Amino acid sequence: MSLTRDPKKYQKDFSATVSLDDGRVLACEKDVAQLTKLGLDTLEGAMAFVGKDVARSAGMHVTYRVEAENEVWLLKTHKKIPLRSHFALGGQWVVSPGHREWDSANMMRRNGFDVPQPVAFGESTNFLSCPRLSFVITREIKGPTLDVFLADGYPEVDGLSAKHVRFQVIEDIAGMIKRFHVSGYYHKDLYCYHLIVAVHEHEQDKRWGQPYFIDLERVVRGRNPHHSWFVQDLAALNLSAPASVSLVDRWRFLKNYLPSYSITGRKQWARAIIAKTSKIAKHTPKYK
Repeated sequence: MSLTRDPKKYQKDFSATVSLDDGRVLACEKDVAQLTKLGLDTLEGAMAFVGKDVARSAGMHVTYRVEAENEVWLLKTHKKIPLRSHFALGGQWVVSPGHREWDSANMMRRNGFDVPQPVAFGESTNFLSCPRLSFVITREIKGPTLDVFLADGYPEVDGLSAKHVRFQVIEDIAGMIKRFHVSGYYHKDLYCYHLIVAVHEHEQDKRWGQPYFIDLERVVRGRNPHHSWFVQDLAALNLSAPASVSLVDRWRFLKNYLPSYSITGRKQWARAIIAKTSKIAKHTPKYK
């Protein structure tokens, strides 16, 4: 069976939120004291933060690892927005990247998807266009990205053979992404390095590991999602999969993703995914 999570398990994790910094910051109430201690309770403080531990640098978008009390937070700052957002009059682009990631994380958690737990977000004030400055803070998920986890082949995990792990990984990832898409979600950046594998986070979970979606700022949920959206997600996953994932593995993944389809139907999807993979490969993101 594919790995799923009961949405009810997250209800206890949701915390009351409070507004800070004259409404420019929204934070989980239980984290306010720690945010204040670290100087991250204001937009100015978060945007001015300069840490030595840079988790990711993508031009004007920088993510820092921040040592909080008994845990690690990831602070993602956005200091530059796409030109189209300066002239936005409606739709998702009026909302800052930090705000979008906060909303996506909370919405997905309510639907039972594993994503980093949000701590706070903030954004500058703009009228009828996207805020120029924003940030979001989430709790770190400890573990390798999926491509790193599989880089040297399917590993043996706590007595599970590499073959057993191979079948579980393919079945679980396919089932998770299928449920994600059936729920109307579309990631837009569903590369293997945007899936974190938390290995045996729960003692009662004796499987190979628990995959988490990360980098959620571009996630969209639509009532009538288009077929091409899903193809793009699957093509990004296909492009970023390491060489250890064979053609047989990729076909097995598609069979698990499309269990009710005929061979002909799956081949049609495969052709569309391969074509989209080629297009994406021509403009692979500069920053990962």
